[in-house]
Amino acid sequence: MNAALVHAEWANRVAAEYRSAALTAQLAHAWLRAGLDDAIARTALRIVSDELDHAALAHRCLVDLGGGDAPIPVATAGLAHAAPDVLTELIDLVGRNFCLGETFAVPLFAAMRSGAAHPAVRPTLDRILRDEAIHRQFGWDALDALLAVEPDRVRAHLTAALPSWIAAFRDAYAPMAAGLPVGDAERAVGLLPLAAYRDAFEACLREDVTPRFLRRGIAIAAVDQSETATSGMPCSSA
Repeated sequence: MNAALVHAEWANRVAAEYRSAALTAQLAHAWLRAGLDDAIARTALRIVSDELDHAALAHRCLVDLGGGDAPIPVATAGLAHAAPDVLTELIDLVGRNFCLGETFAVPLFAAMRSGAAHPAVRPTLDRILRDEAIHRQFGWDALDALLAVEPDRVRAHLTAALPSWIAAFRDAYAPMAAGLPVGDAERAVGLLPLAAYRDAFEACLREDVTPRFLRRGIAIAAVDQSETATSGMPCSSA
């Protein structure tokens, strides 16, 4: 087993789950500042707890896999969100982190779980996958709530923003580079070959994300895949 690769991936997983908790807390705060229906804010706060649980479970996996000393790359500077007003902040947080991030996460975690056999890793992925499906639905429910408030503005903002957001997710999950080798030992602890990440990402974009936006009157412009040609394993995201 490539221990360095495994430790780096699970350290990224800890960081990604913690970052998701912070971003969801921002969403709850912004939702309350906007004075919208507090049911969404209450659900967001429950998701914060889920994401913190995921981070703790991922760290336990990291320790069990011998990576307890691995640095956790939490990019706290990237958590600051500069938006001109609270509605724009909410559209960004809901659209990017939930309608995209959490929707992409479901098939990616399912693919990770399909080959996982390690006794610490398998139940962790079971729990995360179960929660991510709920978090995905929350994102689309929150988007529907925003569309009910200012539909034209929400649609215009997302139409403009989605291509760059999708390009960034593709760069993280599905770059065109070959990637590092992932064998049976790495698959057993929840890693995927880069080609598998790419296939799951593109299928989700084509078959799930794009139709959901289209049903809400939001078309996604084509994204140039040639712009996403980085190398190495993808950076995990919740």
